[in-house]
Amino acid sequence: MTRRFLLAFLALVALALPAAAETQYVQDTNDGYLNLRRGPGTQYGIVMRLTAGTEVQGLAGNRAWRQVALPDGTVGWVHGGYIDLNYFPTRRYDFTVRRTNDGYLNLRRGPNTSFGIIRRLHAGQMLFWDGGRSGDWAQLRLPDGTTGWASLKYLMAVN
Repeated sequence: MTRRFLLAFLALVALALPAAAETQYVQDTNDGYLNLRRGPGTQYGIVMRLTAGTEVQGLAGNRAWRQVALPDGTVGWVHGGYIDLNYFPTRRYDFTVRRTNDGYLNLRRGPNTSFGIIRRLHAGQMLFWDGGRSGDWAQLRLPDGTTGWASLKYLMAVN
């Protein structure tokens, strides 16, 4: 009898423990981005927009809404239908963002660090080359149409 209770207790404890975080990737969307939200639903505010290929760590949630963490530590919720264990591109991209020490790459208004930051890009994000180049900097376009400049040393060609 005691053994049954012990086994039942251990089973309940195992179910209560959080699952280990797993690396997942944002998939292509019709509008070019996936909203990272403050909570599990469209009624929650948008923290930022994630583009295809962005690497996230799945933390919690269900199939509909998943809590995720970005490499820089930003945590939020995304619709579970737009992330997967593998990235399956439906568009032809030119570059992907490499991992960086601080977890993000700045997309800037011009080709050096003196220009303002437009957006932070995360490892795995997919980008189009807009044709501009200045030294070690490339002019890029995100799937949502946002354009800016980033250092080539943090980018990897994919085509």
